[in-house]
Formats: sequence, C-alpha cells, structure tokens
Amino acid sequence: MNIKKSSYLLSFIMLGLFFILPIFGIQANAAEKNVYDEAKLFTNEDVQQFEKQIKDIKETYKSEIVIVTTNSTNGKTPEAFADDFYREGGFGVGETHDGMLFLIDMGNRKYHVSTMGNTIAVVNNKRIERLKIAIEEDLKDGDNVGAVNTFFKKTTSYLKEGPAKGYVYNEKTGKVDKQKYMSPLKIVIALVSGIAASVAFYISVYSKYKLKRSSYSYPYSAMSTVDITHADAVKTADFVTTRHIPKPSNNNGGGGGSDTHFDSGGSSHGGGGGSF
Repeated sequence: MNIKKSSYLLSFIMLGLFFILPIFGIQANAAEKNVYDEAKLFTNEDVQQFEKQIKDIKETYKSEIVIVTTNSTNGKTPEAFADDFYREGGFGVGETHDGMLFLIDMGNRKYHVSTMGNTIAVVNNKRIERLKIAIEEDLKDGDNVGAVNTFFKKTTSYLKEGPAKGYVYNEKTGKVDKQKYMSPLKIVIALVSGIAASVAFYISVYSKYKLKRSSYSYPYSAMSTVDITHADAVKTADFVTTRHIPKPSNNNGGGGGSDTHFDSGGSSHGGGGGSF
C-alpha cells in the first residue's frame, strides 16, 4: 500500500514539474528580450540580428540596449514612455542600471533615446545631437531597420570612447559632474611656463648683483628747467556708442556635459529625441 502511495506521489510531482518547468523557461526568455516591436516594423530575422548585437554590446561595454517600437504611448510623451519602459522593465547593468532605450513612436511620428546610469555620461549632449541627426535621416526615409543599425553604430563608437574627459556620472545625485582634468597639452604648457618664469627670475637677480652701482650723482635740480604752459579745454558735446550683443544659442549640443531629468519613479535619465 505504501508503495502505491509513493508511486502516486512521484507521478504527481513529475506531472507538476512537467507543467512548471516550461513556465520558468518562458520567463527566462522574456527576461532576456530586448527588442519590443509592437508596431511590427521588423522581420523575425531583423529582431534576431538586433538581439545578437545587443548581447554583444552588453558583454563588451557593460551597457544594455533596448529597442521599442509602438503605435501609441498611452497618453505619455515619448520621453516619459521611454524612461518608464526602461525602468519598469528592470533593464540596465549594475546598480546604476547602465544602458539606453531607443523608442520609435509611429503613432506620433516621433522618436526618443533614453539613457540611464553611467551611460548618461557616455552619450552626452553633444553626442546625442549627432545621434539624432543620423537617426532622423533614416527614419524620414522610412528606413526603420537602417535607423536601428545607425543607432547601434553610433552608440557603440561612443561606448568605446567612453565619457568625455573630466565628466563622470554621480550616482547620488543622478547627474553628470565635471571634475578637474589636466590634459597633456595643459601639463606641457604649465611646465614650459614654470621653467620660463624661473629662468627669467634667475637672469634678473644675476644681472642685478653682477653690475656695480655708479657713485655719480646728476645735479638735476641745478641742470633742469620747467616750462608750464596754460591751456583751457572746453566741453562741447557727449557722444554715446551702443552695440547689440546677441545671446549665445542654447542648443544643448556643446561640451561634454549631459542634461538629466527624473522619470515618474524618481530615476534619473539623459537623452533626447525628435520628429520624423
């Protein structure tokens, strides 16, 4: 009797595992998914190729990429939709969730690139502007696959170069800070200036103590004259010259800094977007 009960119990366990294990497999595959083509812009082959590139980039540069296409952002701006999708999906590498998301919104004909973690410092304002120009050309031509490939090409080069010199991501504030940085050129200039100043000081002191002071005294009181001529100046008019100084344009494209903002969950993001 005990043998029968044991057999039934074993069969029940095996049957349960038969149904449960595939579910775990599906969840694992879903967690590894990085391309969400809700707008159906890509073929299966395109998606597989994108997933492979994303995996390679993540392993090489420790930054995770997510590609999302949609016909509706559910009332959110492309920026808010992209930021929330990335955060809620739990994407990113490490505690700072390093990575970025490329959104193509077909419903509003807009796109957005959302960066997070250390990737904010890497894909800075200047690089975002360059990336936008390159992406828009493909999107306006209707080449969505080309836009994604351009995105991969540009961001890979940025990840390879790393952040601009002197700029780092501050995990506590969620912003990019500029640190003091001495370039090799500045170091050389400082050394040359220091040496030149030292040489000039040495020559000055050496010359001063080498020459003997003359004992001759010129009788300037007896040998000099002063001739003072009276003159009157009359003010006739005032002239004022004005010049307009234009304000510098604010295109967020210069330097190595990165503008940041916070999503609905309080996480910091960088990036930018546009229309096509």
